[in-house]
Amino acid sequence: MPDAGDVLDGYRLDAVIGRGGMGTVYRAQDTALEKTVALKVIAPHLADDATFVQRFREEAKALARLDADGIVDVYAMRETDDALFFVMEHLEGPSLQTVLRRQGALNPSAALSLLRQILEAVGHAHASGVLHRDLKPSNILLDSDERAVITDFGLAKILASDAELTATHEQLGTVAYMSPEQVQGLQNVTPASDLFSVGLIAYETFTGRLPFDRSESDFVIQRALVEEAFPPPSTFEPKVPPSVEQVVLNLLAKDPNDRPPDAQTVLNRLPALGADEAPSLLPSGTDTAASTLTMPQWLGLAAAVVLTLMGTYAGVRATLGLPILSVAPPAPPDTMRVGPTTTQATQQEASAQPSDETGAVRTPRNDSNVPPIDPGAEDTSQAADPSPPSNTDPTASSTSSPASETADAGAPSDLPASSSPSPSTASNSPAPSPPRHGVLVVRSQPNSVAVRISDSLVGQTPLMVDSVEPGPRRITLQRREYRRLETSITVEAGDTLTLAPTLTPRPAVVRLQVNPSGELAINGTSRTVGPDGAVVDSLPPGSHRLSVTSPLGRWETELQLEAGERYQRTVDFTQHVDLAVTARSSDASPLPNATVRVDGEPVGYTPQRLTLRVGLHTFQIEKANYQSATREVLVDPDMDSPLVFELSPETE
Repeated sequence: MPDAGDVLDGYRLDAVIGRGGMGTVYRAQDTALEKTVALKVIAPHLADDATFVQRFREEAKALARLDADGIVDVYAMRETDDALFFVMEHLEGPSLQTVLRRQGALNPSAALSLLRQILEAVGHAHASGVLHRDLKPSNILLDSDERAVITDFGLAKILASDAELTATHEQLGTVAYMSPEQVQGLQNVTPASDLFSVGLIAYETFTGRLPFDRSESDFVIQRALVEEAFPPPSTFEPKVPPSVEQVVLNLLAKDPNDRPPDAQTVLNRLPALGADEAPSLLPSGTDTAASTLTMPQWLGLAAAVVLTLMGTYAGVRATLGLPILSVAPPAPPDTMRVGPTTTQATQQEASAQPSDETGAVRTPRNDSNVPPIDPGAEDTSQAADPSPPSNTDPTASSTSSPASETADAGAPSDLPASSSPSPSTASNSPAPSPPRHGVLVVRSQPNSVAVRISDSLVGQTPLMVDSVEPGPRRITLQRREYRRLETSITVEAGDTLTLAPTLTPRPAVVRLQVNPSGELAINGTSRTVGPDGAVVDSLPPGSHRLSVTSPLGRWETELQLEAGERYQRTVDFTQHVDLAVTARSSDASPLPNATVRVDGEPVGYTPQRLTLRVGLHTFQIEKANYQSATREVLVDPDMDSPLVFELSPETE
C-alpha cells in the first residue's frame, strides 16, 4: 500500500483516515486543482484479481450515477501501475458511529431528522439501480451542516457473487448490521435488505444500542438476526414516539416481503419534523465556523458605527490616534453586499486575468486613502521644538508650523483650534494602517446560488463579501438542481477576488423496465438491459429519444428531462389498451364507415373500438372519394382516446 506523502496519478496522499480489509482511505490533494479529496485505494491482492477489477469498473459507473446531497460524490476511478482507487468527495465531519459512541442515543427529533435523511439517500440509490449492502453508522458521515452523507456505496455489491471476497467482507465486522437474508446468503440481497440495515441504524440512534448484545460472537448475532424477535425500541428508551417505533419494527421484519416496499413508503409513514425544530446531531462543544467574528472585531465594528452616527469620529480619531476608515464605493448593480463596508470592491477587475476554472480574478487594491509607508523616511514630526519660544506673540499661537501642518494632514478643516493636537501628540499618532482584509465578489451562472466560505453560509449570488480574513479559504457554491462546486482560494489583505463560475446541471436519472426483455436505445445508442429487464442511466437535462424493440413490438417516446429529475417507466408489451378510432372531414363533420387498418390489416370501420397491445402501431384510414390518412401511434395506457383522423376530399 502507498504511504502518506506519495503521489498517485496527480494526487498527493496527506494522511490515512481509514483502514479496512478492502484497502485504505486517504485524505489527498489534487495537485492540479489544489482540491482536497478522499482516495479509497484497493488492497493490492484484490487489484490483481481480473474478475474483481472488471466488477469494480462496472460498479464505478453505477456509483457515478448517484448524485444526491446525502450520498458522497464519486469523481473518478483510476488504475495505475501502483494502485486501483476511487477519487471521492472529502468530508471533514465525524461518522455517526463516532457520534453514537460519544453521546449515546440522539434526542428523538435529531434521530428522526437523521432517519429521514438516510432514507432519502437510500431511496435515490435504489431508484438509480444501486444497492448499498453495507449500511452501518461508520459509513454515514455528518457534514458541516450536520447533514447525513452515506459513503462506500456499492462496495459490498461487488463482493456479492464471489465466495472468497464474501469472506473478506465478513471480516470487516459488518455482521451486526446485516439483514437475515444476507446472513443466509448474499445472493438473495434486495433493496429490502438495505431497509433492514436502515432499521438497525434507526434503532441504535433512538436507543443508543442495537436490539441484541453487540459483544456476543458473530454466530450468536447472526442467530439473533435470523431467529430472535427484537424488543421494541421503547424497552430501552421510553421517549421513542410510538409511530416511529412501529416504522422501525416494520423495517426489522425477518421476511423481506413484510418490510415496507421502498424508502419512500417509509418516509410517508414517519411523522414530519416540526417546522420550528432544528435538532442538532453533533455533540455539544463542536467548534463553530472559523469565519465567526471575534469579540474585539465586534467591539471595533460597533464602535465605528456609533462614532460615525454621532458625527464625532474624526474628533475621536484625533484624540485617540485612530486611523480614519475609508468609505467603500457602491456595490456593483444587483450585487448583495455582506459584512462591514470596505474600499474599492471591484477596482481594475476588467484588466485582471482568471486564475482557474472558476473564473477567479485577483485585483490588487489601490486605496488612495491609505498612503504607503516608507520605513526609511525621516520622522519630520520630531523636528519641531516641543515648546514655543518665550518671546512669541500669544496671538500667533493659532498659526501652525510646517511640522504641525504635516501632523494634521487629513483632519477636518472646521475643527476648533483647541482641538488640534500638539506637535508632541501628533508625533505619537500611528501612521494609517494598510487594509487588513480582502474582498470576495461572487457571480455565477445561474444566479441564486448559495455561497459558503469555509462552511459558513454568507448569502446567494450575486454578492460581495467584505472584510474576508486573509489566508486560505474554501469556497462552496451549491444549488439544488446543479452539481456542487468547491474551490480553494488564498485571500490577501487589500485584494479583491472575483469568482464567476458556471455550474453544471445535475443529471436526470432514467429507469426503464421492459417486459419481455428486449433491445433498448437512448438517443440511438444501445443500452444493456439488466437481468431484471431494467435499464438505469443518467442523462443531461434536455430532450432525449427512448426506443425499445421487443419480440412483441416497438415502443418510442421523446422525453424532456429537467435537471435532477427522476423518470421511471415500465413498458409492458403484454398489456392491452382499449381505444376508439373515428374519422371526420376537413369541415369537422363525422365520416362513418371509413375503413380502419392497423399494421396493414383491416380491423373494422369508423367509429371503431379496438383492443391493442402496448407499443407503436401504424393506423391507416380509407374512404372512397377521400385521401387516406396514415399515422404511427404509440398505444399506451396513458394515451388520449378516441383517435381522430381527418380526411381531405380528393381533388379532380
